[in-house]
Amino acid sequence: MAKHRKDPFGALLSGLTAGGWTLYALLLILFHYGRPEQQYGYMRYLEVEVRTGWLTLPALWFHLGVWGALGLAVTTLTLVHLKGRRQSQYLKTYLAMLAATAVLTLLLFYFYPV
Repeated sequence: MAKHRKDPFGALLSGLTAGGWTLYALLLILFHYGRPEQQYGYMRYLEVEVRTGWLTLPALWFHLGVWGALGLAVTTLTLVHLKGRRQSQYLKTYLAMLAATAVLTLLLFYFYPV
């Protein structure tokens, strides 16, 4: 039975992929707390003040973080492609999904109704 060698570069690429998804999940939390609040009918009835604009600091970190996650996904996707091993091809799917969700999130951020 042949022993499998440990591939530190493959482990790094897997770690970068997992780190990109973790960053994206944390950015969604920032999006939730930084976006304008919804004014529901009951709140309007009680005349409760709601925030109608983005919070500046969370919105800035969210914006920069999504661009960073997109850059990380594209860079790691390029490295996985250049590595060219069949064992690491599954990372291409995860990285392509991360890049697509980051682009869609940026579009949502830019066209979010205020």
